[in-house]
Amino acid sequence: MTWRLVGANNHELGRSPHMHSSLTACCSAVQRLRTEAARVSPLVVMSPGTGSGTPGTGSTGTASAAATAATATTAGGGAGAWTWQLTLDEHCVAVAVRTFRRQRECRHSLQLFLSAVTEAQVASGVTYTRRLRGLRLPGAGDAQGLAVRGGGLL
Repeated sequence: MTWRLVGANNHELGRSPHMHSSLTACCSAVQRLRTEAARVSPLVVMSPGTGSGTPGTGSTGTASAAATAATATTAGGGAGAWTWQLTLDEHCVAVAVRTFRRQRECRHSLQLFLSAVTEAQVASGVTYTRRLRGLRLPGAGDAQGLAVRGGGLL
């Protein structure tokens, strides 16, 4: 199970960086993010391989080396792509849905997520969504082209 934050236009604003073993664990992660949103540390980085320095360039907050590595892994969008993540107590709690060509677009996406996270309605239950191109979820091989995701849990 994973959660995702969906805007009014049904576009994803952010998602869980981890797979959760149960719906209860997934809902607990959502609740923790919502209640402790004021304490999160944002990190905006450029993906590796850009030739413009280390992945920590342009960060808006502090995070551990492990958090920086997690962001670089999530980016996967190629050279020059910006992405963001949120950490809480040095653990990644949310990541960008995609990468961005410009840092200002990435920061705007992060601000949209932060402004929506505490206001969002939490949906109940589970939805099944089509597997996104390039998204590899463990255990999603049961149904061809489908991945179990906690749709709208945040």
